[in-house]
Amino acid sequence: MVDALDAFFVAWGETDAAKRLEALKGALAVDFTYSDPRSEAPISDLDALNGYVGMFSQYAPGATAAVVNTSETKGHYRLTVAFRMADGKEQLGQYYVEHDADGRATRMIGFAGLGEPE
Repeated sequence: MVDALDAFFVAWGETDAAKRLEALKGALAVDFTYSDPRSEAPISDLDALNGYVGMFSQYAPGATAAVVNTSETKGHYRLTVAFRMADGKEQLGQYYVEHDADGRATRMIGFAGLGEPE
């Protein structure tokens, strides 16, 4: 499961749409939903998600995304992801992930930041 999630976020820096799509296919179950603070609605279509993820490298050339921490509770995962810009700036976010028996994500929900108290 963790390898699939790592591959999912590596795909965020991939500029080649076909390579990005293959990485996403390997990380996601056939039936999935993806949502984060910037998505207008949950995404459950692979081609739509490929386009959405592709906007990251399009609007932030040279940027990458990487899982920097993982925790698990009874088959549910919480990830901390670092979105790193080419200029060195970084934004952290968290994702909550459910998966199928094959370790592919069925539901991913992303949140900006780490949920720090204000």
